[in-house]
Amino acid sequence: MTGSTVQARDTPGGTAAPQGIDALLIVDLENRRARYDCYRPGCPQRREGPAFGDAVPDFVRAIKTEHLARHHYGEKP
Repeated sequence: MTGSTVQARDTPGGTAAPQGIDALLIVDLENRRARYDCYRPGCPQRREGPAFGDAVPDFVRAIKTEHLARHHYGEKP
């Protein structure tokens, strides 16, 4: 191997800006369940769900928009 520098493919100049995680959507397809964890500062509802069974697809489709509308007025999804 040579001593070349590895660069990120999708980042101009290969320098990635630090990014934080605002929320995490956890989906367990095997057990058919899902939940949404919010890490935004001051969030009054840190966890949404869990949803089980047939409710999982609708929960996954809508939870981010619904959570932001309920608890973080004005933030964009």
